[in-house]
Amino acid sequence: MAEMSPAAAPSTLSVTALAVSVCEHPDYRPAALFDEGHELRRLACGVAQQTGVPLATLSLLSRDDRTPDVSALALTALGPERRGEPLFLVRSGPLPDPHGALLARLVHESGWLGEDVGITHLDELGGTLVFDLLAWAVPAEFGATALICDDPLFAVAAPASARVAAAAVQVSRGPGPLRVLGCGEGAPAAGDATHRFSGRRPCDGWIALRDALADHRVADGERVLIHTRGTLREGWLLMEAADIAGLKLLSANAERESVIP
Repeated sequence: MAEMSPAAAPSTLSVTALAVSVCEHPDYRPAALFDEGHELRRLACGVAQQTGVPLATLSLLSRDDRTPDVSALALTALGPERRGEPLFLVRSGPLPDPHGALLARLVHESGWLGEDVGITHLDELGGTLVFDLLAWAVPAEFGATALICDDPLFAVAAPASARVAAAAVQVSRGPGPLRVLGCGEGAPAAGDATHRFSGRRPCDGWIALRDALADHRVADGERVLIHTRGTLREGWLLMEAADIAGLKLLSANAERESVIP
């Protein structure tokens, strides 16, 4: 997706709302601690065999009160107004997951009425390269929501600094608060952006952007670059702030909407 020219403005995508949910200290437990017959233990053995990673170094994300469902929180924070539009669920990593019915569960529990699509195997670029798909997949007559998830079930020797996160991004056709200029795989061009938000994982740049918006560090007319450089791949998303006052920045832990003054 190359940078868009002014002639392409009518079909340009714009970000209209953003909700980010983060759990800084998720409960990852050593896979070897699960009983031999446990479903997750069997799955972990399969992953270890498939990837060549020793079972002793694999940890599993425990779905309990210590690790809230960040995907559900982010999606719920957007509110019910646009639940008739398409939903794109972007999951990081190709590892098998017994929670593979996540999309169906989210659709059911949130009461989502629009079409739903699952997108996998973008690896670290789930938060950037997905906009290449959205550029042609979002219907012209209305918008869509991309739910970018970074809550892998498995981690290798889960570091103490590990976190799980999800970013729910609503987009629409035409002018809007954050106009999408382009995205791509590889290193971004130097000097294209006023603000650069980088990280190694799919949601890192969105978390940093959320914080900058909340602190009123982004002004109209400035360009914003989300840059992801992970272990496997590198990619970028370039946007221009056109109407920051109209962007809905939502708390993922409350239903009340917060609009940047």
